[in-house]
Amino acid sequence: MASLLIQSCSATKQNVETAVPALDLYDGYFFRIINKALRAGQFRPGLDIIIISAKHGVVEPDEEIGYYDQRMDTERAEELNDEVVNTIASHVTREGYENVWINLGKDYLPAVDGLEGAVDVPVDYIEGCGIGMKGKQLKHLVSTGQSFPVHGD
Repeated sequence: MASLLIQSCSATKQNVETAVPALDLYDGYFFRIINKALRAGQFRPGLDIIIISAKHGVVEPDEEIGYYDQRMDTERAEELNDEVVNTIASHVTREGYENVWINLGKDYLPAVDGLEGAVDVPVDYIEGCGIGMKGKQLKHLVSTGQSFPVHGD
């Protein structure tokens, strides 16, 4: 089952002098989970990633970008909304994904507002009452392709 993970960029980045693939640039908590699964050969086949960047908008994992320091805020997320929703919807149609997973913080959510109406597949959110719970869900998703219910939310 082919799925798409929409992942926010991270404030923590490698301090690079030249452009590198986005997955090599970002070094935040969620990217460490993703990259660890990739290095260990445990990343679920059929799960693709698109990154939402405060500076660049939609970024493919292998797209080369340089270091930058720009944080996402609601205004920037709203600015990016049309581009993000249209790009993701086209990607979903082109690649034939069966579902979309979203792992975004609250500042990023306006960037995907309207996505559920723009795609004909289920859109699920990685949620939790803290980064640790979201990290556990992400780890489970990238390793097995399934999320698990969060209790107590």
